[in-house]
Amino acid sequence: MNENIEKQDRATIVVLHPSKVAQALICDNEQRATIIDLIKRGFKPHHTSVGVGKTGKKPWNVEKYKGRFGEGFKMVTKSPFSTNFSHLTYFTIA
Repeated sequence: MNENIEKQDRATIVVLHPSKVAQALICDNEQRATIIDLIKRGFKPHHTSVGVGKTGKKPWNVEKYKGRFGEGFKMVTKSPFSTNFSHLTYFTIA
């Protein structure tokens, strides 16, 4: 990986394992600050996938995660392409 994952200054979330199918957009500075806070706490953005998730009023939401990729957090971001699915970015201990 050539990019500094701690920086997160792009329009999409930079992950350890990029996908050609799913790239979650960073919607606002509050979301960017949340991502940077998770990284400072030791959780690295593992990958982004396409799935079903609820975001509520904001275009993004963070939930606790425990599953196949370990323990951490899952960030659900609304898809700009469809209302039927969301982009799920998994933050796990690296």
